Amino acid sequence: MKNVLRISVTLGCILTLAVCAQGAPKKPAGSCRPCHADLKGHLGPKHPAVAKDTIAACLPCHAKAAAAGKAAPDPFGTRIHAPHVTAKSGVSCELCHVIAPGKRFTVRGSDRSLGKPTADDAALVREIMASLDAGALLAAAHGKHQVACSGCHGASLPVKGAAVENDRCLACHGSYDTLAEKTKPKEPHGPNPHASHLGAIACTACHYGHRKAEIYCKDCHPKFIMKIPFGE
Repeated sequence: MKNVLRISVTLGCILTLAVCAQGAPKKPAGSCRPCHADLKGHLGPKHPAVAKDTIAACLPCHAKAAAAGKAAPDPFGTRIHAPHVTAKSGVSCELCHVIAPGKRFTVRGSDRSLGKPTADDAALVREIMASLDAGALLAAAHGKHQVACSGCHGASLPVKGAAVENDRCLACHGSYDTLAEKTKPKEPHGPNPHASHLGAIACTACHYGHRKAEIYCKDCHPKFIMKIPFGE
């Protein structure tokens, strides 16, 4: 009798779960509503009405700069990522992204490819994104000024060893002449890092996004007294 009762209870539980699962509303991939039921409240009163609630539905309007690979502030990219990449958020990249190492990396529901990073590249991106919230390096400072990864690296997902060309830096920070004027030494013969005898060297010779900056000049001139933002 006890066995019959146990079987009946078990079957009842299974049927109940099945009915609930069938009746539960299915959220589209990459949807914001499971966490943000009041989506309009998060978007603000001036935001146009939204027909869909997926990240992919935001891209036609918001991701134009990233898609074009322009070096410019990207409020959408930074505001989407900043609160979600913290350790406290508990949100994983897969909530909004499809990640298939070596095959595919994209936004859920979107056909636009962001590259084909290896498993190591994807792991590195996770580590870097997690450090942006409380980081003290150049990349974190860019994030605070609403410059997303695409502002420096272009539309594709950056991989290990990815270089940033000078034109991306100068698009926001001005020409070498402008920078040289800003870093003009007070002493008549003091060193000016942006008026080097080497010419227009790569900005990344000194400025690193994800580790401490180093003064390239001091490799040959160790006695130079110079300071660099986000350096030692």
